[in-house]
Amino acid sequence: MALLRKITDSSASASLLAFYCIICTSLINAAPPTDTYYSRDASFIIPFSSNPADSKIQKILLHVSEDFGKTYAHVGTALPTQKQFLFRAQKDGWYWFSVQSQEIDGRMVPANINIAQPSLKVCIDSTPPSVVLRGVFKDGSASIDWDLRDETLDLSSMRLEFRNSDGKDWVPLSAQQIAQGQHVWNPGTSGNIEVHLTVRDKCGNFGESSIVIQPNGTRAGSTTQENGSGKGNISMVKSRRFQLNYKIDDVGPSDISRVEVYVTRDGGKVWRKYDQDAPKLPPCIVDVPEEGRYGFTLVARSGVDLGEHPPKSGDLPQFWVEVDETKPLVKLIGVDVGRGIDQGNLSVTWTAADKYLGPNPVNISYAKTPEGPWVVAVPNLPNTGRYVWRMPGEGLPYQFFIRVEASDLAGNIGSAETTGAVKVDLSTPKARVTGVDVSPVGSGGGYTPPASPINQDIPAVPAPKPASSFPNTPSSTIPSNNGSAPASPTSFPGLGSEGMPTFPTNPVRPK
Repeated sequence: MALLRKITDSSASASLLAFYCIICTSLINAAPPTDTYYSRDASFIIPFSSNPADSKIQKILLHVSEDFGKTYAHVGTALPTQKQFLFRAQKDGWYWFSVQSQEIDGRMVPANINIAQPSLKVCIDSTPPSVVLRGVFKDGSASIDWDLRDETLDLSSMRLEFRNSDGKDWVPLSAQQIAQGQHVWNPGTSGNIEVHLTVRDKCGNFGESSIVIQPNGTRAGSTTQENGSGKGNISMVKSRRFQLNYKIDDVGPSDISRVEVYVTRDGGKVWRKYDQDAPKLPPCIVDVPEEGRYGFTLVARSGVDLGEHPPKSGDLPQFWVEVDETKPLVKLIGVDVGRGIDQGNLSVTWTAADKYLGPNPVNISYAKTPEGPWVVAVPNLPNTGRYVWRMPGEGLPYQFFIRVEASDLAGNIGSAETTGAVKVDLSTPKARVTGVDVSPVGSGGGYTPPASPINQDIPAVPAPKPASSFPNTPSSTIPSNNGSAPASPTSFPGLGSEGMPTFPTNPVRPK
């Protein structure tokens, strides 16, 4: 009842959340525990399964509350065989879900949905966290203050880092993971420094901001929501060729003569004009020479050459673009098939590293051959490094290959596969005798031993002398059929009356 997975609707290219609910009379009456989930997707699927033994259920009704359980509205009806509901939220907020069954006789269980315990709570939030930075750099000491705002803020995801204005590598800072805080450190340089903070909320929205601090004691500031200009917002792309979308306001009778593009690589310290102007109508195709972060500001000029001033040193860009062409580095550590009480489980262990991994970047897939096709077994896992997959009882091959994929925020995908097939059929066949049937010799279907290879191509040899003719052997020691000993109860082809071979024990081919 607490299964959460993400799936992709290929027809709408929409990311959906799927929740698993069990619908049956006994669970409804027992007030099942409430599961809580967070999502930035407004559309999601709620699958359900009804109790096969309860044939009285005629319909399943889905109800939702947008006022924390005070009132419920009916939003969907399904037959027990339909197995799921599709729900689309009209806005961000909390949605509490409860189910009700209608039985064949018309009775509703529970009778009053407004007093039922919700079985599912979903928070829909599509707004990234607000990140405000303020910093000062004086007398060799840098100080940064931050203010993070979001209803579902995940402080464990907060990262603070800095770099020199002429450097490419970011240096992490061991700052406290709190919503409002301050960190002081010695950056070890006398030039400008750029400070960068990132944080996510529980719904997976990504917020970040960067500022450039000058070593002159001037206090600088930045925010992800600065006058609606988008300053501090960053868009991730996985190609050095991308397009900028934009709009132009306050266009006069003289129309637009050109749109100038300015770019910075050092957080606003140095600006240069892009080689080509942008067209009057978007988009603008941009090519950059390498991976990294680029800041862009557009300046529109009217037909009489009026427009805003170009950006100057210290100005923040209107928009950031992070070009990331590097795939995550994925290593598959091991795949273990469960035995004993863990039979049916498959434990997968891996490592995945990338600067811009998403909140749930890992997929586990399987295939009969290394060439595929690959089937996603468990999608959208957090990068915990280990997952125990409860394999389905049917539909899996007895051996297959395992692949672990990790995707970053730019869409790059790294993967690692097993070098050999994982054998999940650990059954050990055992044979045992269940009975014996004896058929008379010569009867139909009786057993006839094959001819002895010793007799092949060997001339006939005289039969051995009777036992009584052997020297120093009393005739009574080897009884015959004429003696007092009973005859052999069973005779087999190739055996004498005493059950002895009719050929010498060590025959010699005659010369």
